[in-house]
Amino acid sequence: MVLFWVAAFILLVLLVISVVYQLLTLSDLERDYINAHEGVPQVNRAVYVEFALQLIISVLFLFSGHWFMFLFCVPIIYYSAKTYIQGKHKVSEVDIFGKLHQEKTRRLIKLAMVVIPLCLSLFWLIWSALEDDDFHLSSDEMSHSFD
Repeated sequence: MVLFWVAAFILLVLLVISVVYQLLTLSDLERDYINAHEGVPQVNRAVYVEFALQLIISVLFLFSGHWFMFLFCVPIIYYSAKTYIQGKHKVSEVDIFGKLHQEKTRRLIKLAMVVIPLCLSLFWLIWSALEDDDFHLSSDEMSHSFD
């Protein structure tokens, strides 16, 4: 069980990194540190990475029977699928500066929605590590370790 939560935690950290990367790139575009021809393709590539990671995490929780954690993923999956179907998942070089505030707000909300499962997975990782029999030392082993 510990390995499951380690994998889930790592995937969620990668998802957070992807969303933060998008936010930083959009902030760089806002401050004119990079131009739209460089920044927009970076954001669009990161969107696909985000979608893939979210799908993997959701499937992992679904098939492992962790329904509570899966329920935290459902709103993000729904929103991502809706924006993909409507074609709003990509940002455009033409109108990026008109929608920059909206795009940053969307990613901040996604980040908040991903941080909740991240914190919960860290809790369950620690909890399962403490409950795992491999990590417990018997009283004989503890007395020998101090000798």
